[in-house]
Amino acid sequence: MATSSSSKAGVKRMVIDNLPVTVEAILGVAKVSVGDVTRLAPADVFALDTMLGDPVELRLNGETIAYGELVSLDDKFAVRIQAIAPE
Repeated sequence: MATSSSSKAGVKRMVIDNLPVTVEAILGVAKVSVGDVTRLAPADVFALDTMLGDPVELRLNGETIAYGELVSLDDKFAVRIQAIAPE
């Protein structure tokens, strides 16, 4: 069965557009020693390197793709996109 190159491209795009990926929302980072990690206990507090109100970083495969603000959506955390990361 012969197909045109435009229909092949359409099928490939449809397949790619439907591939699942995982996007991570990075609230901040904490640099600690291994000893600190091994001593973690319930109720301990980890201070992150970001301030309240700082943008949340969205990453795909470790690469930053966007920045946004943390919001609530149907009793879940969500991120409202504020800016797309430069290429």
